[in-house]
Amino acid sequence: MFTPTTITVFYSVCGIIILWMLYRIIRKRSTESTESTESIEHETQEAETTPEHISLLPSASSSTSTSATWEDRELFSNANDQNAETTLPQVEAGDVPAMGTDDFVFGTATPALAEMMPESDTRRSKTKTELQAAGYYQPHALQNFSAIRYLSILGTIFFFGAALILAPERFEIPILVAMLVLPVLVWAVPFLVVTGQASDRRSEIEQGIPDMLDMLNMCVSQGMMVPQALKRVGSELGKVYPALAHELRIVIEQSEIGTFSQALSNFSKRIDVPEVHSFASLLIQTDQMGTDVTSALQDYSDNIRESLQQRADEKANKATFKLLFPTVLCLMPAIYIFLLGPAIVELSDFFQSGGSDSLNTTTELYQQVGAQQ
Repeated sequence: MFTPTTITVFYSVCGIIILWMLYRIIRKRSTESTESTESIEHETQEAETTPEHISLLPSASSSTSTSATWEDRELFSNANDQNAETTLPQVEAGDVPAMGTDDFVFGTATPALAEMMPESDTRRSKTKTELQAAGYYQPHALQNFSAIRYLSILGTIFFFGAALILAPERFEIPILVAMLVLPVLVWAVPFLVVTGQASDRRSEIEQGIPDMLDMLNMCVSQGMMVPQALKRVGSELGKVYPALAHELRIVIEQSEIGTFSQALSNFSKRIDVPEVHSFASLLIQTDQMGTDVTSALQDYSDNIRESLQQRADEKANKATFKLLFPTVLCLMPAIYIFLLGPAIVELSDFFQSGGSDSLNTTTELYQQVGAQQ
């Protein structure tokens, strides 16, 4: 039913895949252990080289007796200092123990399955950004996504492997081709789907920014504070622009926990749209400098509408050029068939009714005349 060569190729591919997965897991574990060891040694060296704190009490050998004071000492560092160096990594939602593991798709096996997915750190970061842009804000959305992709690839390989063993010999080559091609498609298609959802969501938010600015300007001009105005605008935009309303709700919740500027900065990081970046920068500057929000929002709303109109005109101008090739490829064959069809039919009837014999006779007559001359 199947040749020994086919069995050898199948088991060789499965063995290579298993060894590759094990190698990735071992290499990642060794890298993590090495990094933790280096961090511990670095902290130990810093602790040894850190000088002792200066005491505020006056020294016994001091000739003048002065009282200790906190006047020249800084109790808290400036949180808004951009030049301050920070060595602490950003805490992700999935790293907080209070989040729990209730959102795991496959239970406690989800992290292990996600680690087996062959992806680089850059690819994981990009995938996480696209998931957030698509609206997947679960704490372990990236791990669930990686686990689902890994099991889909593994299930596809095992399915076609079983089919290769049980199927007749004439189906071995198509099954082998499918076993090599379909896992690649299963690996690529989910990311493309998430990317498409993120693109659609960004477009929806981009289209809703001008209306949101107009409503925000109306609320602020009537005396409402910007956070309260955003909360009211988000509730009104829920039916028309649900994605934008969801993002504004996240901004309000984060501003209640932290600062309004930090919430806007996070909004700009989540949604990679130029209008969102400009909107967040505008509100952050007005919040820090205390400038007039109403006039700034009015001017910015007009600028955004103008820029969106320019982009629409640009897309319309590009559409004529993009439609040229499909038009030529789809319409020209039909035109050729319409124009040349009758002539082809007449030529076919001519040759079937003995036209080829008359042509041969005419050719022989011309040859004879030419030979006589």
